[in-house]
Amino acid sequence: MRRTQPSANLRGSDLRSGQISVLLCDDHPLFLLGLKTFLENQNGIRVIGEATDSDTLLKLATRFQPQIVIMDMSTAKRNDFLVLHQLAEFCPDTKVIIITGYCDPMDLLRSIRAGAQGYLFKSSDPMLILNAIATIRDGKPWIQREFTEQLFDVISDLSRVAIPPSVQTLSLREREVLRLVAEGMSNKEIASKLHLSVQTVKVYLTRIFHKLGVRNRVEAAQYALIHLSEWMD
Repeated sequence: MRRTQPSANLRGSDLRSGQISVLLCDDHPLFLLGLKTFLENQNGIRVIGEATDSDTLLKLATRFQPQIVIMDMSTAKRNDFLVLHQLAEFCPDTKVIIITGYCDPMDLLRSIRAGAQGYLFKSSDPMLILNAIATIRDGKPWIQREFTEQLFDVISDLSRVAIPPSVQTLSLREREVLRLVAEGMSNKEIASKLHLSVQTVKVYLTRIFHKLGVRNRVEAAQYALIHLSEWMD
């Protein structure tokens, strides 16, 4: 994993030709304003919006399809990093940088699994964010050096990162949705059956796909049929 050090000579104009579209999300408005102001003063970066919660972030990202999303860890980790999986589904070309005030290596590892590509501290030199944006825009991961030791400690301790059996991670409602998928019901039919909105069914499916490690409803249905005896009450 690449570890990039800040460069005293780095400027926004050093980002290669073509503006990079960036969407920001942080639940602290003052920090969000400071980050936005800094980035808007850099050549080659265009801030296309900002959000203070994951719902607003997802709506803006789906609408504008930014190249980069910069978001705080506290927002990213809610609901088992659901927003990262939703971004991957609805904005497949968008890359995510996570900023945080502290280093929890388990959160970092889970966010990597959920698809984030960059990580740095909120207290870092502002020029580091430009390094991260340029590196990740070019398709390479970027992680601040201070994270790496703790991250490798967690990775080396396999007992701490063991994943529980997938079926045990499903809530009762998620099991209901999965059962109906296995029966061949559409999202609309499931919504009607469970008295939910179609959008809520889609959110449940996104969670189910993530937890089971499957890519689509066909694979989810196959999983359900194979492991039916494990999760039926």
